[in-house]
Amino acid sequence: MASQSGAVNSWLDSVLQASPVKLAPQKVHAIEDENVRKVFAGDELYDISFATWPVAPRLPKPLSHEMIARVQAHAPIEAIRDDEALKGFLAQSLADIHNEAEARAAVLAALRLAEAVSQAGSYPFGNPDVSVVRQDQNIVATAKAAPEQPARGQVEVRMEFGADGRTQPEAITINDETGRGPPGRR
Repeated sequence: MASQSGAVNSWLDSVLQASPVKLAPQKVHAIEDENVRKVFAGDELYDISFATWPVAPRLPKPLSHEMIARVQAHAPIEAIRDDEALKGFLAQSLADIHNEAEARAAVLAALRLAEAVSQAGSYPFGNPDVSVVRQDQNIVATAKAAPEQPARGQVEVRMEFGADGRTQPEAITINDETGRGPPGRR
């Protein structure tokens, strides 16, 4: 992982050189989550945050203030900048979900990634509430969690997997109702 961490830092340095203002990320951490490692085996995913207080800086195009960098062997680094990019990534990556246990792991991994791109992405989140049910031939999985104080709200992910084990971007809902709270922790 050290070489991949170096690859993320090198990529960030390269992208940030295009910025007219000198910037540095507030946080670059490997996402060390059991479900993320299980569901996205072979990928290294990094949670990246930029400070937004007192003024949110203008970032170069490939970046956003709360984002994920996906590192795969022998592939360019992929920036997952927002909910829409995350939906596309999830729909592409989750292709073999056939039972409730797999759906539970997938929705928990998706929730962890949605937390990283949420408005409260730099705050830790509490324990998730998870629901996995069968509806005819489909499996519907939902997970939600709230950030710790002073942030507020919650992030919720809902995914529906068809009988073929796949999901589509339109079958994925990411609802970010988080708030940022006071600037002292940003």
